Amino acid sequence: MCKYRRCSDTKEVLRGIGLTLGLVFCLTFVQASPLDGQIQRTVGIHLGQIRAKQLWDDPISGGSADGVMVGVNVDVPAPARLLSVRAGASYVQRGSVVWDEVLDPERQFPANVRSHYLSIPVQGKLGFRFGPGGIYLLAGPTVDLLLETQCPQDLCRLLDEERPSVLSMTVGTGVSFDFRDRFRVDLEVWLTEGLTEAYSSTSTGVRYRSMGVLFRTCLPF
Repeated sequence: MCKYRRCSDTKEVLRGIGLTLGLVFCLTFVQASPLDGQIQRTVGIHLGQIRAKQLWDDPISGGSADGVMVGVNVDVPAPARLLSVRAGASYVQRGSVVWDEVLDPERQFPANVRSHYLSIPVQGKLGFRFGPGGIYLLAGPTVDLLLETQCPQDLCRLLDEERPSVLSMTVGTGVSFDFRDRFRVDLEVWLTEGLTEAYSSTSTGVRYRSMGVLFRTCLPF
């Protein structure tokens, strides 16, 4: 049986949504003049699969668990050649399978925990075009706002102090293809490392590490 807990700091979530919408609105009307080979402005949707694990400070070990990501994004060119900036908002599931290495060294009684987030990334992209195709590198910070935690009651007692927001760093790479300048598709892989704790108590701190594969469809505007 799992225990369901929602983030009580609703103002943080609403503020994060407002900041994201404001940033997307501003980026939409940035009047940058792309140079040759620079990526044009696009707005898109994305869907991906995540494999995450929790990193504990005490003897608790974390195994990987799968989750999903779905969201929207806007991509605008920067004044510098080959550079662009992407911002967006996503619903993200991060989870882990955990057990106590001292009390359960054989991993006979693992517990599952799943965290639901509103994720707000802002990433810089370095892209190289080859005809209709291209490759790119990306890096930037991500802020995750906690929406809900699901876990067994005994494990939730260890995770009693939820962090309403988590700061992470994401790096990745991808390939893209333009279809007659009508739309673009991206396929990318990335790694996200938690810089701040997602949960903490008097005895432990917990961060997330995640890897993902993402498919994105974008329209120029």
